[in-house]
Amino acid sequence: MIDQAGLGQKLRELRRQRAMTLATLSEKTRYSASALSKMENELLGLTYDKLTRITAALEVDIGSLFVDTPQVPPQAAGRRSIARRGQGVNIHTGFYDYLYLAPELSRKRFLPVLGKVHASSIEEFGPLIRHEGEEWMYVLKGRVEVHSEFYEPEILDEGDSIYLDSRMGHAFISKTAGGAEIISISTDSAEELIHAKSPK
Repeated sequence: MIDQAGLGQKLRELRRQRAMTLATLSEKTRYSASALSKMENELLGLTYDKLTRITAALEVDIGSLFVDTPQVPPQAAGRRSIARRGQGVNIHTGFYDYLYLAPELSRKRFLPVLGKVHASSIEEFGPLIRHEGEEWMYVLKGRVEVHSEFYEPEILDEGDSIYLDSRMGHAFISKTAGGAEIISISTDSAEELIHAKSPK
């Protein structure tokens, strides 16, 4: 299992395997070469938004950041992954804690994630995030305020859910002391690109 401390190095390895310069990756991701260098050298944090945008530009499965085994060929069948309670890959950001489930499976059609929301106000959260694909979020525990680019904020209680276009700026804010718990399922542009380029 690769913890967050190793993600920068893994991204650098994947970029070099593709003979891609920081300048080229910068053009594809719209992050500056300086910022990308800091991410690779673990001087700048890696959020979900950053990971999805960079892996999409590298045309790799986001799951490849968490395992060192070869990817499953696109024609493989009969895959499965069982995640026991608490198992997965933890990524901690300033406002969310993510537990990525089934990280050993490459070429997934979607990303299942358990999360804990910490930010208690949109001012604390800062700019809305956006990434390719679509996302479904379900509130497991607590109360979540959903901010989105084209809609007024909406309060979701336990058992409520939202489906949204992830390209629209959005943020999940906890309205529960100690944080709210959610489950999220997101489509991943990197995996969609790989699937599109795979032999039929």
